[in-house]
Amino acid sequence: MARPVEFPKARHIALCGPGQGEAEARAEGCDAIIKPFEQSEPDAPHPPLPDPPPPEGALPAATAAPALHMGAQEEAPDATGSPPPPPASTDFPRLVSVDLSQARDEHEACRKPDGSPVTFVCSGLRPPPVAGEARSSDGSITVRCPSSTAGREHVGRAVAWATHLGEGVLLEGLDTWYRAGPAEAGWCKSCEFALIESLRENYGEHLLTFDALEGLRSRGTFAGAREALRLSEAVEAGKRAALRARDEARRGRGVEIAVLGRVGSLSAVALVLARHLDGLLFELPTQEPEAALLPLLVARAALGQRPAVAVLPASIDPVKVKLFSALALACDVDVLLPPSATPAARAALAAHRRYQTIVRERFRPSEALLDAEVLVSPFAEHWSRGVHLKTASAAAAALARAHVQIGARLVLGEPRSGLLVLAGCGQLSARDGERARRQVESGGDALVLGRCATVDEEGRPLGLVFPEAKHGIERVGEGRVLGVALDQDAPVGQDAQVLKAARELLGRGRAQLTLSGRARLFARAYLDPERKLDVHFVNLEEKPAQGVLLGVAGQAAGASRSGYWFAPERASGKDGERIVLNPSGFSLSTVLPSIAGSALLTIPR
Repeated sequence: MARPVEFPKARHIALCGPGQGEAEARAEGCDAIIKPFEQSEPDAPHPPLPDPPPPEGALPAATAAPALHMGAQEEAPDATGSPPPPPASTDFPRLVSVDLSQARDEHEACRKPDGSPVTFVCSGLRPPPVAGEARSSDGSITVRCPSSTAGREHVGRAVAWATHLGEGVLLEGLDTWYRAGPAEAGWCKSCEFALIESLRENYGEHLLTFDALEGLRSRGTFAGAREALRLSEAVEAGKRAALRARDEARRGRGVEIAVLGRVGSLSAVALVLARHLDGLLFELPTQEPEAALLPLLVARAALGQRPAVAVLPASIDPVKVKLFSALALACDVDVLLPPSATPAARAALAAHRRYQTIVRERFRPSEALLDAEVLVSPFAEHWSRGVHLKTASAAAAALARAHVQIGARLVLGEPRSGLLVLAGCGQLSARDGERARRQVESGGDALVLGRCATVDEEGRPLGLVFPEAKHGIERVGEGRVLGVALDQDAPVGQDAQVLKAARELLGRGRAQLTLSGRARLFARAYLDPERKLDVHFVNLEEKPAQGVLLGVAGQAAGASRSGYWFAPERASGKDGERIVLNPSGFSLSTVLPSIAGSALLTIPR
């Protein structure tokens, strides 16, 4: 029987990029080092083709590297020509990264409409190219087609071999092909065969083979089916690699190994694959903290109790490192710096991790205290080509500036009361549309920003979920709907209308937290009804926030009349600094101490 999971730690993991030593990683408070597969066990040179050669038109073998052929683990070192991989290190864990997006040869490469191979410039956690690696001097690679049979087999064997080289596996490039878009990728033979097989499933086995891509080029025939296949093929390729890694770890080592994934900025593929991975590394799309708020909340909602790690931009300065680290801590997410980050930025992250350790000794994240939930649908994100998440992020930023406690939801389940924000939901699935309407009819409220409609599996419009935006609140069953018309794809410059509509639905006196003052603060609260209330504060400005008046609703604070204040710049010890809370009607209020960067207020119940 496989042994229980020992790495990574549940919910949180501190990583350092490739190129850092063990001593440096320990000084930064890391839990594991990312080590590229090419540096752990590089591919062996390809032997000459067998005699006789394969028939004309046949694809080459999945791999000719002896270290990757079936059964090589049992036969090493004779079959591989190298000693067997060393046992997993007991001193410092290693996370072996395997790039799934890099094509080994032209048979695995995807093509553009003009027939040229699809290329992508590596960034982030990828180290500079080494001798023998299939990358150009500028770091660009040829992108592998996820529908390539040979490519899938080669990826599976590389991932299986990587499970013997460390304590965890990191699957990189899960969304590289998908992010290239339908106009720049998906025009190779493997994509054509996959489209034909998909059409056969819909129209029957009598469908003859034909040039499906030619019809797409000239008339756009089967464009909807191809767009649906673009999402499913990218997800299927990532799932296959993760399952292959877990199966090999159980068979070859008798352990349950952690399989994490790394993507670019959050997309439909990343959100769907999150449920099949043991953790996710994702890049923040911007250095504006309010714009990065919803991606942090969405990542935590998608992963639940598994690690979510935000990769900061390489050009980030130490001040921004402290800011985003504090924002990620408030959203219950970890952060990671790329290998090219400056020493000053690394020092800033190490200092924050020391404070983070103290906070997490006292802070046990439970359910977030929410005023509203923003729906982020992977289905709608795919069919809207990114407009859905962009609109939802703008709406979340507008509500967070007014200190409305917001959360993210990926799936609408059982109906529940509360405010549901539907931003840019013009391409919802029929199931999500039905559940959204059922939630409102059962007594919930919905704030609809823009058009809210459904489409089928191939993107064809079905109908409206809620009527178009009108003046005032509309009654739908036992609930209410308030629509806000958008002048653009995202509510840029319409923060006042969005906030006014949210306040009208929430009503007076229902806000969980109120902050009064000139400071620009982000506040997020977590409530454990039996123990305490934790409120995180992040100062979004460079100057300290002073004289801020905090009001906490009575149902959230309970009967407590004091709290404990934790801040990295205050020498108050691990027990915090005691703060008196004053009764004020049905709530409690207090003037907060000065906040230079971030702080935590804990109120025992």
